[in-house]
Amino acid sequence: MKKKRSVCQHSWLIKYSWLSYSKIHQGVYCRYCVLFSRKGENQALGQFINKQLRSLKDAIEYLSNHDKCDYHKFSVNQATECISRYPHANSDVNILLNNINEQQQNENRRVLASIIKCILFLSKQNIAFRGNDKDEFLNDNNINPGNFTSLVLFTAEAGDQALQKHLNHHQKNATYLSWQTQNELINICARLIKNKLLNELTTTLKFYAIIADETSDLSGTEQLSISIRFVSDENDILIKEIFLGFEALSATTAVGIAKAITTFIQTSDLKIEKIRGQGYDGANVVAGKLGGVQKLIKDIVPRANYFHCSNHSLDLVLAEACTLQLIKMFFGVIKSVINFINASPNRKRMLAKAIESTNNETKRRHLVKLCETRWVDKQTSIIVFKQVFFDVIIALDYLAENGDSETSGLVRSYGKALNDIDFAIPLIIVNRVFCITKPYAEQFQKPTCDLLKCFQSIEQALTYLAQLIYDDNELNELYNEFTKFVELHEIDNCLSRTTSRRYEFVKNYFTDVYRTFINTTIEELGRRFNEHQKIAMHISNLIPSYFVNTQFSNVLPLFHCYKDDLLSDDPNIHKAEFDRWKFSVLQMKENERPSTIIETLKIMQPIKSFYPNIYILLQIYALIPVSVAGAERSFSVLKLIKTKLRNRIGDERCNDKI
Repeated sequence: MKKKRSVCQHSWLIKYSWLSYSKIHQGVYCRYCVLFSRKGENQALGQFINKQLRSLKDAIEYLSNHDKCDYHKFSVNQATECISRYPHANSDVNILLNNINEQQQNENRRVLASIIKCILFLSKQNIAFRGNDKDEFLNDNNINPGNFTSLVLFTAEAGDQALQKHLNHHQKNATYLSWQTQNELINICARLIKNKLLNELTTTLKFYAIIADETSDLSGTEQLSISIRFVSDENDILIKEIFLGFEALSATTAVGIAKAITTFIQTSDLKIEKIRGQGYDGANVVAGKLGGVQKLIKDIVPRANYFHCSNHSLDLVLAEACTLQLIKMFFGVIKSVINFINASPNRKRMLAKAIESTNNETKRRHLVKLCETRWVDKQTSIIVFKQVFFDVIIALDYLAENGDSETSGLVRSYGKALNDIDFAIPLIIVNRVFCITKPYAEQFQKPTCDLLKCFQSIEQALTYLAQLIYDDNELNELYNEFTKFVELHEIDNCLSRTTSRRYEFVKNYFTDVYRTFINTTIEELGRRFNEHQKIAMHISNLIPSYFVNTQFSNVLPLFHCYKDDLLSDDPNIHKAEFDRWKFSVLQMKENERPSTIIETLKIMQPIKSFYPNIYILLQIYALIPVSVAGAERSFSVLKLIKTKLRNRIGDERCNDKI
């Protein structure tokens, strides 16, 4: 018999400790590389790893070359470290590998935790991550690698050993610092935050309302801001408004906006059939009764009732009241003066010096721009202008004497317009009414405001304004303020030639403007808030403090409107529940009876099983949006994120950052 030639020499096994002989394959392998080699490296893995060495020809050369290659050195280091950490030599290799993998996972988690902290820090502080350079590796030649990379390096240098080790020994395909990884981590953080905010809503399938408003970003894209409003009863009864995000509009038609809203709601894992309220401004494209967004949404969800934003309604009330010719002229003058002074830093500085020199008690040092659409800001502008009126006159007089010919002529015309009773009369009257309406406008913007509070505020405003018209003491007090004002500022208290034909005395002129302005305000308040008042009147019949002669017939429309959302649609059950609730309320002391929807829900929560249908009704009416201020507030955040220097930011990344 012919003797079989050996494919392995004993001297190889002694010289190369990493070598192992396989009897099955009749060849030798590198056991370290078989176990620990890294796939995906530039060097191909062949001899000693994927294929055994079976030939004696050139074997010494193969062994020597393999001993020197990089991936073999890496495998030897990994094996050495594994053996040094291995406590029991006789344990299973699989356990050893699992321990190493677990250790590597823990190290990776620590590295990712440090990187995520850097991402959250930059996002919270609204700091850009990088420029347009998308180089995914650390580059020593790059003087300024960007805020994110710089912060990561700083964190490592400050003592984060896990991060420092990662930066020194990371694999080229696992730096976790590339722009793709940044975007992915930002998106994951955003989704986790959003899911946490919506957890109560998605797990309990609560009813909610949608609030939407539209704006244009810096790049000219129409962005639709979408928020939701619901009643939370996890720990305490609260009305929550949560901003969901912006949706870029491809079309600003009613169909396009409605489709954008429904798509966004569905992608947020919310049930569209749970919508019970819609809040928009009064634009025809959203508020139209036949083809507006609210109608298209209501066709999908019939009980998703639309309510016009109360702030916009109040704005329209004041806008209509200010259409009187004298009031329009007044706003034209005050707008021109404010724009003239605010247009120049020197003029603004001159006004500030005038305020300091006269020891004016106001904290304001500049004029507030007269906003064309936001009447809350316009109210602030008028109030501030009256407070610093004397200082404005001083600044204008100085400019008239020391300015150039063009400026002097313009300033003199402004001074003449201000030093006239046709300006002073509306300033006093409008300031008085705006001081009354401004707190209500601010209250409507709060998320805690509901329809009942809105109704109470409007009723209070109407009552107070009605008293102002017919109360001679109020009129005389305001007229005395006017006379002191014109005397203090040396304004000629005489009627113009045109006005004197209609009025014999200045007080008659003042009284007519005063009553006409307030009358118009009262009429518009009643007309614009008529729908709110009707609904609030029905709701109030379920609120304990309003229980006097309330009958079931007074609240029957409430039960009928949302009968499909109640536990029972039987009117007899509804009446029995109402009678029990009425009996319970009448047992309370009058001074302990709640007067708002939220207060009522709080006392009902422990015993809601006794009044389940009334509890559901009050929750639905509490979530109905009174204002779209929540959506409008997001516009300010959008302007902070998408700036002139960051106008190429994508819609998804922009939403994640917000």
